Amino acid sequence: MSDIQLMGEEQLRAELRRARTELLKEKQKRIIAEEQLQTLRERTAEAVKQVEAEEEFITNTLMKRLAQLKLEKEKLALQIEEEEEFLTNTLQMKLDKLKREKIEIEAQMEQEQEYIVNKLQRQLDELKMENAELGRRVEELSQAGSPRPSLVTTAPQSPMSSSSNALRARFSSFNEQHNTASS
Repeated sequence: MSDIQLMGEEQLRAELRRARTELLKEKQKRIIAEEQLQTLRERTAEAVKQVEAEEEFITNTLMKRLAQLKLEKEKLALQIEEEEEFLTNTLQMKLDKLKREKIEIEAQMEQEQEYIVNKLQRQLDELKMENAELGRRVEELSQAGSPRPSLVTTAPQSPMSSSSNALRARFSSFNEQHNTASS
């Protein structure tokens, strides 16, 4: 074999060794890269699991909080409804009591008014009867022919004239009261 061939063969063998060395280096790089890739995949999977766990925790926490708020809202709504009902009932009772008191006061006032009217009517009837009696006596006295004595006399009076004077005084007093009441 010739030197050229030997040299070509050696070069080829050296080339082959270099190629095998590079192939080995590339395989090692590939193995390292695959290991790194595997590590990254594991870390990513772990991170995804952690994120999912955190999301689930947050979701559960928010759901619990939402349920609590819903319960609180329902309790508050119930409290408000009970309070409104209590206030309404209380106000209705007060209103009913005021209505009853008003009716009682009106009835009492009507009774008092009726009592006063009846009392005044009796007094008026009594005064009318007294007035009529006094008028009749005055008429009797005037028909008996005796002069009308004045209300103020200086001479001693007989029992008949003193009763006439008393009647006249009462008659005058009644007329004054009646005129005052009529005004």
